[in-house]
Amino acid sequence: MINPSTAPIPLGMTPDGVAVSPDGLRLYVSGPVDTGTVLVLDTATHTVAHRTVCSGATDMALSPDGGRLYVIDRETDSVSVVATDSMTVTGSIPTGFAPAKLAMTPNGTRLYVTIQPGGVAVIDTASNQVIRTVQVGEEPFAAVVTADGGRVYVTDRLSEGLVHVIATETDTVVGTPIEVGRMPLAVVVTPDGRRAFVVNHDDATVSVIDTAAGTVIATVEVGSFPRHAVISPEGSRLYVGNEMGGVSVLDTQTLTLVTTLPLDSGAGTMALTPDGHRAYAADFGGMSVLPFDTRTVTVPAGKRPEEAAITPDGQQIFVTDAADGTVTVVQTRPLRITAGRTPSAVAVTPDGAHAFVLDDGHGVAVVDTVEGKVTDTIDVEGAHVMALSHDGRRLYVGAPQTLSSIDTATRQVTGTVPVQDPGGVTVSPDGARLYVTDMATETVLVIDTDPLRLLGEPIAVGQSPQDLTVTPDGRHLYTGNVLSHDVSVIDTVDRTVTATIQIGSRPGFLTVSPDGRRVCVSSAEAANLTVIDTATQSVNGEPIPVLQVPQGLAFSADGSRLYVAAVHSRAVHVFDTVTRARIETIPAGLAPTALALSPDGRRAYVTGPTAGAVSVTDTNTTRVRIGGQPLGVAVTPDGRRAYVADAATGTVHAIDTATLQLAGPPVPVGGSPRYVAPSPDGGRLYVTDPATDSVAVIDTVTGTEARAPIPVGGSPAGLAVSPDGRRVYVAGSGAGTLSIVDTTTGTVIGAPVPAGVAPLDVALTPDGSRLFVTDTGADAVLVIDTGAPTDVRSISLPGAPHGVAISSDGRNLLVTVPARKALVVVDTTTLTTTGIPIPAGSGPHGLALAPEGRRAYVTNAASNTVSVVDW
Repeated sequence: MINPSTAPIPLGMTPDGVAVSPDGLRLYVSGPVDTGTVLVLDTATHTVAHRTVCSGATDMALSPDGGRLYVIDRETDSVSVVATDSMTVTGSIPTGFAPAKLAMTPNGTRLYVTIQPGGVAVIDTASNQVIRTVQVGEEPFAAVVTADGGRVYVTDRLSEGLVHVIATETDTVVGTPIEVGRMPLAVVVTPDGRRAFVVNHDDATVSVIDTAAGTVIATVEVGSFPRHAVISPEGSRLYVGNEMGGVSVLDTQTLTLVTTLPLDSGAGTMALTPDGHRAYAADFGGMSVLPFDTRTVTVPAGKRPEEAAITPDGQQIFVTDAADGTVTVVQTRPLRITAGRTPSAVAVTPDGAHAFVLDDGHGVAVVDTVEGKVTDTIDVEGAHVMALSHDGRRLYVGAPQTLSSIDTATRQVTGTVPVQDPGGVTVSPDGARLYVTDMATETVLVIDTDPLRLLGEPIAVGQSPQDLTVTPDGRHLYTGNVLSHDVSVIDTVDRTVTATIQIGSRPGFLTVSPDGRRVCVSSAEAANLTVIDTATQSVNGEPIPVLQVPQGLAFSADGSRLYVAAVHSRAVHVFDTVTRARIETIPAGLAPTALALSPDGRRAYVTGPTAGAVSVTDTNTTRVRIGGQPLGVAVTPDGRRAYVADAATGTVHAIDTATLQLAGPPVPVGGSPRYVAPSPDGGRLYVTDPATDSVAVIDTVTGTEARAPIPVGGSPAGLAVSPDGRRVYVAGSGAGTLSIVDTTTGTVIGAPVPAGVAPLDVALTPDGSRLFVTDTGADAVLVIDTGAPTDVRSISLPGAPHGVAISSDGRNLLVTVPARKALVVVDTTTLTTTGIPIPAGSGPHGLALAPEGRRAYVTNAASNTVSVVDW
């Protein structure tokens, strides 16, 4: 699903600098073309509100109050001063030769400008004059001022890369230069000033500097050709924009790569909104601005997603769809399987039980897809290309001078034929023929598979033939010729070339649609896909842009979708084959070049030569049909079952989390079950039923009721089981109470405890000492001491809460607030909200937290999505 709010914003010019106003309402975009322009965009509508001519406009900096915009003018070696209320240029400040980047002090009194050769001009913003020039290094480029205004860090692009430090009190260089990576193009400092992060363009790394010691303490790999970076307001996340590879997100404490956010194009200069929830990147080499959400990614999830539960390993999310009678199962992250040193191709058997991964130059790794591990390796010296027979019984591997046939059962070579330099291999639909490109002779060889032998003369094609594909009827073969920039069409009966189709760039991978009507050709060089009409043997329509280097591709079984591995996006792009529009981007977890789909189309296997692994990811969400109106959902502690309350049929369903099939018949529990919660040992399941004002108890082993329903009254809703399993806490949403159930006797202990106006959902701390209850009638979360349950405190929220969950360490409480379309984080020690509410979708209701890290999954009932939130 592509979020329209993060679609590229067309500008009609090439952007250079970007800046966001302090109130977050305006986005300023500069560009040096057409004598220089500064655009003002409305961040709500993403439309251009104003256009100002500003000579040679490149980098920009805003005054702290947003009243003045300073813009580098490379045409006149100066800085232009723009009044933002009228968007008029009010002055020009000569700086010295070739100004590059700007850095403003937090109080707005000084502006530092890197100039050449080896200088930083210091501008007094009151007089708009350069008051001194500091000699810094040989080729200073980027600069940043610390939050306390005491230091300026300046990158030096000369030689291997250095960072210099200027003390702002004296405007002198202090300490010794700090060695970083090659071509440092950006530097940012954490709000506390303890660490500086330097973006090294040529090394594809970020150097981490301990500012007190003045030394590099770590180097972190990011995407290809990083250009810029911004840091979140609280300093926990660093966003690194790459020319190729989207935006790398780093945890500034652990110094690890958290995730990679795919973009439609390369990222240049970036700017964050004041709340840090959205960023804007200049389209490097393009003519747009690329917005992206920094903490929230949205995925489709049915028609009315209500509640969510996560497996203990954090691999799967189960989401109830109240409007469609289904449970949506979402894979949270790709499964990464180590497979060889330089994997370059992958194929999956017809039964889906095994995948074969070509380890370029070495052989083939055999992956058990059920166990998720390599179970065998087949040594083939120099292995370079590979194809699997349609029945999965034979594997054909090409190496210099030889093509080998391998029995997939015995893993033994059963035959060989001479091929000088195989560039690609494919199998005819009936399995009787192999077609192999020979790059040395620029021909296609036809090989009989039983026995393995050459048939007839080689067929001459274009220059440097590599990948090839055959139509489903076996009548035509399409061969991509890399150096002649064309595709040869071969009649497989006559064994002659019947057409040569120019595509205008180097063809990469080829695939044919299931109906045989289209052949798609990827071109990394042109960053696009060419579609060939097999009836006319001509290019159909304009090429489809696929930035970030398209590689391997595959059609879905029905031909409605095309999956494209994009190496620098570290993702698989999904295209609608009718509209040709990109409809989804699936993170791959690695830089993919090769792609294969499982027989049922549910999983994509991707790999690439730099990965050393194969990544297995869901191609779309899986839906388990329940019927009725599924609402509450919970996963057992062992992760083997997900239990779903069906309010329409008065039953509870069990789902096998491994097979994603219903496990046994539904268990009748009463009128309209709402929430479910398992006991710590998984032996019991507790189910609230507001229709009968009771809690049902299910024996999960027998799949039957373990005892008669327990009356609790008050229209029971959310519930939680104590860590020792001896108590169940039940919110009575109709009566404003909390009932405490003794699980041994199956009775309510004492009188219900007053709990606000309309308590809905509940969450217990890991030690069971405190209970948090959302009160939908009072814009608050209630805090109850389980040892003294009448002691009720309240945490104010910016709206009525719905769902609640607590982090595994018990330090943070997360609450959905539908009216704000947001997720609120509460510190459980201080009992106060932290930070600004994090955007989710429309009508956020349920949520589930990953067992590790800081990731939440929020169901958005009104927008039919699940938000994946980095909180």
